[in-house]
Amino acid sequence: QNYLKLLEKSKNIYDLAFCKLAHQPFHKLSTMIKQIPFLLKFRSYESVYKFTSRYLGNEKLRRAFSIQPLLVGGNPFDTTCIYSLIHYLERAHGVYFAMGGTGNLVKALSKLMVEIGVKITLNTTIEKFILKNKKVNSIIDHAGKVRKADIFISNLDPLHLYKKIIYKNNNFSLKYKKKYARHSMGLFVLFFGTKKKFNKIKHHTIIFGKEYFELLEKIFRKYELPKDISIYLHRPTATDASFAPKGCDSFYALVPVPNLISKSICWQKEANEFKNHVLKVLEKRLMPGLQKEIVQDFYMTPLDFKENYLSDKGAGFSLAPFFTQSAWFRFHNKSEVLKNLFLVGAGTHPGAGLPGVLSSARVLESLL
Repeated sequence: QNYLKLLEKSKNIYDLAFCKLAHQPFHKLSTMIKQIPFLLKFRSYESVYKFTSRYLGNEKLRRAFSIQPLLVGGNPFDTTCIYSLIHYLERAHGVYFAMGGTGNLVKALSKLMVEIGVKITLNTTIEKFILKNKKVNSIIDHAGKVRKADIFISNLDPLHLYKKIIYKNNNFSLKYKKKYARHSMGLFVLFFGTKKKFNKIKHHTIIFGKEYFELLEKIFRKYELPKDISIYLHRPTATDASFAPKGCDSFYALVPVPNLISKSICWQKEANEFKNHVLKVLEKRLMPGLQKEIVQDFYMTPLDFKENYLSDKGAGFSLAPFFTQSAWFRFHNKSEVLKNLFLVGAGTHPGAGLPGVLSSARVLESLL
């Protein structure tokens, strides 16, 4: 009975926050002010964990139904309960997997862009913006090539963009957002293939450690590398056999860890030991004999996110999804300082995760 009440409240939040507001621009303060009555009605100042605890008394159920913010970089004990809509969203639409993986989604979008005449240049990093009269006049890439346009759209992490590239001409709003930014956690992602199939393992599995609140404190506040870890295990071969040779299996294990604000973690020295720890936990809890079955593995740490994706502090999801970093308080899809610059991606409205990032493109569409 209480679960049905939780589901109903989750639907109410979903109907407003996702269906009506996720695709609406929030670069004007007046838009935000109009939503205050609804935000108060849904107690958006409360955390996801507190929202869940109102309906569920069992601690294990509370954990299971409050973990969703971690999938977009937030601490369930701090993230606004607006993100409780994720539960109803998954119930309403289901959980899908693109055959061939996320890479095939990228290929499909690329194909569509080419069909409508978009020229795509790969393996190129934009390193400098030339500004003139509060506009972007041109951009310069790592090879020194200059590109001019009437409108520029950036999917860089906004913190990297406004700290490293456009660090001058920032107004009060941008200076405040940069100075007081609260980053999402980091990620340790271990990819591995096995010569044996683990047929009993589903496509998606979450393995909880003994700690929950204590684990999140270590990750988000103490910036300590935890020993008692929780793991999201992804087995795409449960749905798509093309991810591994016949008779073999393919996995990745995603482990929330502190971002690079941490001064106590040296990933160059500790990454391999942590990888072995993750494998031992998987072997003990879920996959007996795992380590002798592995034929290939590699991993990514917050350092890789910083270096390969230009993510500030190596954060896995840019800004954390606090109420004070949502909607108008988040980096705007229409630049706060440059008239012809627009932003999309995890650090802008509405936020991280594949639905959020694609929704930011819909916001941009309405602005242009």
